Amino acid sequence: MTRSFTIDTDSIRLRAFAPQDLDAMRALTMQTEITDLLPDWAMTEAQLTDFLSFIIGSYARFDPEDVRILLAIEHKDDERLIGWCGVFPNDLLDPAEREVAYAVSKDYRNRGYATSAVQAMLAWIFRHTRLERVAAIVKPMNDASRSVLLKAGVSTIDRRRLPNGQEYDCFEAHSHR
Repeated sequence: MTRSFTIDTDSIRLRAFAPQDLDAMRALTMQTEITDLLPDWAMTEAQLTDFLSFIIGSYARFDPEDVRILLAIEHKDDERLIGWCGVFPNDLLDPAEREVAYAVSKDYRNRGYATSAVQAMLAWIFRHTRLERVAAIVKPMNDASRSVLLKAGVSTIDRRRLPNGQEYDCFEAHSHR
């Protein structure tokens, strides 16, 4: 079965990454506004090239019972890659859990794009996979990310110390099947 990995909203499109996204992704992963909160995204060009190839290859292996997906966030008006949104395992959580994660360029923040991406991604995940619940974790000082999740309708659970010794605010979204 061929699956479409394109999700349109009013102002953004979530879509599969393509090889030509490398330069735009490199520009995003060089923004300290992103890497200060998501240090794993501070990659060398070679690491990013390999990672992007891995992500592109993962679409053919998409498994609705073992969800791992990362999509590009494209601004529809100017057709620019402005970020990413995905659902995948996080080493800080139980291996069976999946986390929604996202990032948007500093040049496109505070316009509702991250909230729109999270809402669209969760709706797609709950419609096309077997997941009934998706988690989210946010560093306590990251008010912007907390706001995105709350505006997207994701529920606050509590604050927890995770295996890396740091505290995180924990959230979850549920399927309404």
